[in-house]
Amino acid sequence: MPGRLLLILIVACLLGQEVAAIDKAKLRWARSRPRIDSIAVDGNEFFKDSEIRSRLYSRKRNIWLAIKGDRRSRVQRETLSRDTLEVKFLYLSNGFLNVRVTHDYEPIGEDSAALVRVSVNEGRRFSYGRKTVRGSFDTLFAWRFNEIARRLESGEPVDPFELNDIKSEIKEILANRGYPYATIVQTVDTTGPPDSCRVTFDINSDSLVHFGNVEVEGASDYPEYAARRELKIVPGYIYRREDILESQRRLFESGYYTTFQLRQAQDSEDRLNPNFVLRLRERKTRSLTFKAGAAQSEVRDLQWDISAAYGQRNFLGSRRYDLLNDYSFAVGKDSRLIKHRYRLRLTEPWFLGIRMPVTLTGEVQPRTKDAVQAFDKRSWSTAAVLTKWFARKVRVMLGMEYQFVKISGASDEIVEEAKTLEGNSARRKLYASFRRDSRDDIFIPHRGSVTELSGEYFGGFLKGDDSFFKIEAEWSRYRVVWPGWINASRLRVGWAEEFDQTLSVPLDEALYLGGANTVRGFEENRLGPLRDDGTPEGAQYIVVFNQEFRWKTVQVLNVLPLFGDIFATMPLWQSAFVDVGNGFRRKEDMRFDNLAVSYGTGLQIVSPAGPIRFDYARVLDTRNFDFADRWHFTILYAF
Repeated sequence: MPGRLLLILIVACLLGQEVAAIDKAKLRWARSRPRIDSIAVDGNEFFKDSEIRSRLYSRKRNIWLAIKGDRRSRVQRETLSRDTLEVKFLYLSNGFLNVRVTHDYEPIGEDSAALVRVSVNEGRRFSYGRKTVRGSFDTLFAWRFNEIARRLESGEPVDPFELNDIKSEIKEILANRGYPYATIVQTVDTTGPPDSCRVTFDINSDSLVHFGNVEVEGASDYPEYAARRELKIVPGYIYRREDILESQRRLFESGYYTTFQLRQAQDSEDRLNPNFVLRLRERKTRSLTFKAGAAQSEVRDLQWDISAAYGQRNFLGSRRYDLLNDYSFAVGKDSRLIKHRYRLRLTEPWFLGIRMPVTLTGEVQPRTKDAVQAFDKRSWSTAAVLTKWFARKVRVMLGMEYQFVKISGASDEIVEEAKTLEGNSARRKLYASFRRDSRDDIFIPHRGSVTELSGEYFGGFLKGDDSFFKIEAEWSRYRVVWPGWINASRLRVGWAEEFDQTLSVPLDEALYLGGANTVRGFEENRLGPLRDDGTPEGAQYIVVFNQEFRWKTVQVLNVLPLFGDIFATMPLWQSAFVDVGNGFRRKEDMRFDNLAVSYGTGLQIVSPAGPIRFDYARVLDTRNFDFADRWHFTILYAF
């Protein structure tokens, strides 16, 4: 683990000890990478041999490690140093501040296998006693600093890494309140009783600092204000380190620059009002892309798709627009143009002077003959979307869409029937969404949660062919319940209902369940109300609950011939899950005995694009559902 390895390296720097030199003969033997036959631990009293062995980089050779080709089961160049530092880290983090560790390996047996020997001189164990915070700093900070120091509970073992964390936390507080030059020295008094060591934090906040001016270099194709408005550094404001970090993040998200450097000017004479320099390397202002492909579609033996797009990022200063043209051709007996679309999209990144992008989209599809039905169709639409981020975790979106569809070249009966098909009715809608995402990782979250709320309003005073609304809510939670085991839970509900003259929610906007991402064990969208012919009708109400446990499993793919090296960078995970849910047309049907229950297990290959998922699910045989089982293959977790 990178974080733990970094701490181990810090230990090496603090102790200033070097690994004992090895004679040349032993060095030549070590370079042959002999297998590790046994590991001996001496001198330890507090920790068991098994605990120390589990922390070592070295591993005793066995059949499984041999099959895997695990390099830790052979002597490596770094074996001595890493084993020593691992043991020191274990003891130091448990209060043994004067621990000494010696490590060596020697050849044994006729095949010159290696014996790894770790010898420990534990020394005394020290525990926290009284905590004192003193020095020169604003009294407004005293209460908070003392609260932080009180986290060192009396009687607990002294942990130098915990002390460094507290020191860094206090320094960060001061740096974010105008005191970047603050110095903090922590001392542990080990001259008294070892079970009550006094810990002292001496703090010197130095002088209050304010931001100076910011000089921008490298702005040519984009206006200078496009960079300045992303900066949280305001001349005269109190210095805050988090403002510098936030400015860097916002510059990256703006999309105008490939690289940039924001740092304090070297020639800044006033240390209490430091100036800054922002050096930019800009992205190209224009882009042109072409795409082409051919495939067998659902209604054609061969279909060609061709598209071209042009974009500009510095339109009227810092605004962006892009043009898209795409065409689809049927190839074969009935060769013809089956679709052509033209889209213009304009983005204003700072709407009303606020960092709140607004995107306007206009799209036209000229008259063409439908790919299947005997009618012609033309359409146009406009849309506007406003997006606002709050505290990097919360995103709010507001939008509206106006669509016009004209169907011609057929009888009135065919025209009315065509409007029930997806994409053939004029829809006008208002929509809003709220999303709060505190996950620590988007692919395999170990902790955090996701909360989503969305609402859509169609028709009504907006007119259009259909009037209905949809409301959906979803909450997911992730936490580690056992070392390496992740508990993931999700609750999802939805409600869709028609009003005015509309008789039912259109099929393409109804709510559907079943499949790899909702309730596994069912075909996609096949859980819920069905028509007489077995096709899904769409639900008015949905309820879904998912419970899943995920863990990193045995890396069996690493031993595959030829492909082992590839899968070594893509770890294998496993999961066990229970899914509960159903879709309903009436409120009266929403009962526990009408919920489908499935369970199963899955494997995930964690690729750079996300987990590639293989799930096997079985549906419980109940009064309303027959037993069934199904395999699901998809990418990314269900939630």
